[in-house]
Amino acid sequence: MAAGSEALRRAWEHDSAGREAEAVVEYRAAFEAGIDAEDLPGALLGFGSTLRNVGELEESERVLREAVTRYPDNAALRVFLALTRWKRDDKGGAWRELVEALFRADAPGMARYERAIRGYSAEL
Repeated sequence: MAAGSEALRRAWEHDSAGREAEAVVEYRAAFEAGIDAEDLPGALLGFGSTLRNVGELEESERVLREAVTRYPDNAALRVFLALTRWKRDDKGGAWRELVEALFRADAPGMARYERAIRGYSAEL
């Protein structure tokens, strides 16, 4: 168990209770102490989402972009990145992230329309 596991647990508890400012402090402590590899994608998602909720949009986007780069097949990370981009008033970028998430997820029937949807996405 990584040293940051307890801080990460507290961060998730604060998030669940709507105490985002306290969650940010615990996320930072967890990352500084170290997080188990299996918990890392969820920790990055939670941290990026919480940063968005407290108005730290640039850092939220940075954290979530790094997470998407590290875990490119994790559709949930892309969706949360899209939410941050939307909040930063980057509607086209948000749409493109959602399109990428669709094609990373197991979305029946999407493959048939992938080329068309990606083409429309590029126009935004």
